[in-house]
Amino acid sequence: MTQCEIARQFFDLMQAINNAQKTPCQYDSGPALFHAELTLLEKIHQHPHANASTLSSLCGVTNSAITQICNKLSEKGLIEKYQRGQNRKERYFSLTPQGEAVRLSHQEVHREAEETMRRYLCGLDAESKRIIMDFMEKMRQTMPIGVFPCPCEQEGQACISQKRNQEACSHA
Repeated sequence: MTQCEIARQFFDLMQAINNAQKTPCQYDSGPALFHAELTLLEKIHQHPHANASTLSSLCGVTNSAITQICNKLSEKGLIEKYQRGQNRKERYFSLTPQGEAVRLSHQEVHREAEETMRRYLCGLDAESKRIIMDFMEKMRQTMPIGVFPCPCEQEGQACISQKRNQEACSHA
């Protein structure tokens, strides 16, 4: 595998993660939900007596964004709005049974993915783990680059030759 292939796969992965956060997913038998909606379901579960302002702070978004997302979640039957005490202005939210089922299903998908990754990483030797950590730190230091130009492709050739790979690495 050449350095160009490694970099290409890394940036493809970054793009896939970015795209996944913009694409709604369906969990359990519930409606398709965007990443922000799933995050808010989890925050409502974790902070059962939080109002919109508190949820806004927890999620790092504006009050109006929380209101919009809560309206969508309410329309989808995943949360209920309620009021507490005398204050008729403040709204609070709780998960419906369907909202809890969706949240648990989403959590299970994450648990399975995390377990798969944990098993893989635990199977690596210490040197392989160090190499991965070094690579990720180097990528973090060089961000926000979004592409890795392959010198072979710039010359109009495919990046397949081991000799060319070694030459390209020696120029770096």
